[in-house]
Amino acid sequence: MSVYIREKRGRLYLDYRMLGKRHWESLGIKLSTDEKMNREARKLAEIIRAKLELRFAAGDHGLLDPTAGRRPLVSLAEELAKDMPPENPLPKSLPYLREYAAEVQLAAVTERWLDGYKAFLLGQEALGESTASKYYSAVVMVLRRAVRDRVLPRNPAEAVKGITVPESVRVYLSAEELGKLAATAIGGALGAEVRRAFLFGACTGLRVSDLRSLTWGQVERDPVQIVKRQGKTGRVVAVPLNASAWAIINDGQIHHKESPVFPLLASTGTNTNQYLTVWAKAAGIEKAIGWHTARHTFATMSLESGADFSTVSRMLGHTKMQTTAVYAKTTDRAKREAVDALPVLDADLTRGRA
Repeated sequence: MSVYIREKRGRLYLDYRMLGKRHWESLGIKLSTDEKMNREARKLAEIIRAKLELRFAAGDHGLLDPTAGRRPLVSLAEELAKDMPPENPLPKSLPYLREYAAEVQLAAVTERWLDGYKAFLLGQEALGESTASKYYSAVVMVLRRAVRDRVLPRNPAEAVKGITVPESVRVYLSAEELGKLAATAIGGALGAEVRRAFLFGACTGLRVSDLRSLTWGQVERDPVQIVKRQGKTGRVVAVPLNASAWAIINDGQIHHKESPVFPLLASTGTNTNQYLTVWAKAAGIEKAIGWHTARHTFATMSLESGADFSTVSRMLGHTKMQTTAVYAKTTDRAKREAVDALPVLDADLTRGRA
């Protein structure tokens, strides 16, 4: 692709065609009456023109961008974070990345640098191992994007082990505990909606981010189900609604398809976890519950009810079956049924009596 320098009304521009459309891009260079200064200005314009033409050529032939590798790592991370919700690990990790990375360029990120960043994160008193692991994974994602965009030839993180986190205990509710919560009210309009949204999450497995963004247009009536693109993974999930789930949101009114199903939850800036803590205590439940408890409860109860891993995995939007299999470790009923299915041995024979 050819790039030309054009002059118009004493200013210099780049002229090129992209996807069949002509573009004029101002260089911000204004010529003067001083011919010597104009020669220097044109030299600078030619350098910029040559670099842009080289970048176009690299893209056309699937080559690496020869200049983008000098872009600061933090700059690319900040650009990607703009399109992510604030609770995503990348936006939340930016203060730490800025402190450690400073102006380090993408091409300068090596295995040794990544080892140093891991140690830096693990050394922060304010971060637990799990959070440090998520923040490190965020920078790995940035590097993966740089490889995809042909800025880097390879991802140095592929040769570096991530931060290992001990397996956490997933808190879920039994049917009895869920019933206690359903029978317990929360004060205030927002509290009442938090209660409804949590119970709906326990019936559908939706994350709180997806509950906030859920609209009536994503609720289908025939059959009654949720069809939604997940905010975290981008995967489209279809979750049938049973009678209990439908009763939670069915107010008998007609809604605009863009209207949120839980409008107060969608608009509030309040930390709603405090409502869940008070609610659990009022219901006589000692477990420390959060929004993800609803998702864990849905997954665990579905597996205990006999649903296969593949079905539950699709409803949860998991990309790996192993992620769903983790919930099987907490299903006491399934364990008991498996043990009870073992052959019954003669008591006398087990004591060595013939």
